[in-house]
Amino acid sequence: MQKTNLFRYVLGAALLASGFAVQAQQAPTTPQEPSVDSIIDSLKADATDTAQGQTRALRPGAASMATSAPAPTVTKPAAKAASINMQINFDFNSDRISGTSEHTMATLAKALASPQLENRSFTVIGHTDGKGSAAYNKALSDRRAASVRRYLIDNGVSASRLRAIGKGKSELLNPSDPFAAENRRVEVLATGG
Repeated sequence: MQKTNLFRYVLGAALLASGFAVQAQQAPTTPQEPSVDSIIDSLKADATDTAQGQTRALRPGAASMATSAPAPTVTKPAAKAASINMQINFDFNSDRISGTSEHTMATLAKALASPQLENRSFTVIGHTDGKGSAAYNKALSDRRAASVRRYLIDNGVSASRLRAIGKGKSELLNPSDPFAAENRRVEVLATGG
């Protein structure tokens, strides 16, 4: 009788463990949004940290899409300002920030208003995908960058520290797929401090 109970115990433990393993394999992995601290760290980074042309990407999947410029041939690499790319969603054909980006925008505002970045100024750069004319996309990216700037001002970031510009479809993050969603983004560039 004890052997039967022992066998049942071992069999039950094995089934239970295999059930956990299956659940662990099936558990969806949701991409993490950037934290306030990761945004602060990226934007207060020394220019030498990004001197090789690296852009810090802080949105799900962006790290694999980040571009790297070829290393300069001069002995001292040119310094590049710290920046981040963030996926901010907008309503279709609009400069209205989508509700799905509310948490990301709140996190960005909190980071830019933090004491660690209080001496820095920023340029908010809007980008679009490759769909549509260059003139249309330039105007849309201008409006979207201005919308993000307004949101940041309304949420505690001093207007004097923010500038907004649009690049349209001129600087695609994924040029091999001009219509890819990762091309529709907002870049925050540390421009002072």
